[in-house]
Amino acid sequence: MEVLRDLRSFGRLSIGNVVAKSLSRGVALGLALALCAAPVDAQRRRAEAVPAPAPGPQWPVKTREHVDLWLHAFAMLQDDTATVPLFKRGYAERMMILKNSRGIYTSLDSARDDLSRIGAERGLLANAQFLALYFGTWEEMAQAFDYFIKAEGNPAKTNNREVAGIIAFLASNFPRPDDRAWATRFMAALTNEREKFYRQYWLDEFRLRSAALATTDSLWQNTWRPALQPYLNNTQQPSGDLILSMVLGGEGRAIAAGKTSNQFAVSFPATADSAETMLFTFVHEAAGSIAKVAVDDNLTPAQQRAGLGEKYGSAGLVRGGALIVERLLPGTGERYARWYLAQMGRTAPEGGAAAMLAEAFPMPTEMIDAMKRQIELSFSGI
Repeated sequence: MEVLRDLRSFGRLSIGNVVAKSLSRGVALGLALALCAAPVDAQRRRAEAVPAPAPGPQWPVKTREHVDLWLHAFAMLQDDTATVPLFKRGYAERMMILKNSRGIYTSLDSARDDLSRIGAERGLLANAQFLALYFGTWEEMAQAFDYFIKAEGNPAKTNNREVAGIIAFLASNFPRPDDRAWATRFMAALTNEREKFYRQYWLDEFRLRSAALATTDSLWQNTWRPALQPYLNNTQQPSGDLILSMVLGGEGRAIAAGKTSNQFAVSFPATADSAETMLFTFVHEAAGSIAKVAVDDNLTPAQQRAGLGEKYGSAGLVRGGALIVERLLPGTGERYARWYLAQMGRTAPEGGAAAMLAEAFPMPTEMIDAMKRQIELSFSGI
């Protein structure tokens, strides 16, 4: 699966907010269960103008160790053969070399074969990757899974209405006994991985990236985000959390959860002079809405059933991101293309990256033209 999406339409609050509040302050069961029962919408809705979000920082830049830990574990459990790698290129190999050099062997290493095999068979390695984005901290996520495991996935086993909502949410992701057994073993392995290796690794790496974080945040809030805001407003993505991840490269993770609670996990630049890569991965994710409209409007039902919708939807994220960043900062599309080609392990000739990217991700002209029209209308505020 080359493009991972988790686009649950939860209204103005994401389940992460529900979990956080239910663990600390408490929320009504009706809201929690309504969110947990909301259907999975694997497609973004058509772009349309939306009101500006409530006052406050729009798309604040954040870092979350537990999100990186969660994605780190999934990167270690699967072979990444996607055209645009699902994780930073060569990530798993580098982590194994680092752990071996330090003589570190964890429960995640010992359980890797079983977790990988069963997770692939049950579809969990793809579908469960988004779960960490629904929680604010490691402690919240660990507590939620503790509730879920002790209740055996049954919300009726608790008298606490908020906890029942959390259990119901996790049960929707791990519905069968085999799934719950996998989740139980996975969380135990993840806890050991964090204690013996990942938490200290993440803190050390975070310190090394402090200058990159400061530069990225400044460029985002003072230059890139204000220029991009009209497009975001008019594609129903006016605000949310922008989470920088050390595990991700060109393929981000996106949860659409209303006008202010979207969660986008994107690449964390390693150095200050590579800050632009965060923008590249953000527009790649933000292109989802226009790509869907362009693809759906130009395919027949028979073509959709034949799988062309998924194929062109995947290409549309890459090509749509290139169109957005070029509209935002003329001349940047070439650098965007060169970077995405590098994620694929390909090197473009000088001045030929955009053409090479188009060849690598072909789309019918009418779809490209449809995305261009939507981008222009969105930036124009129409």
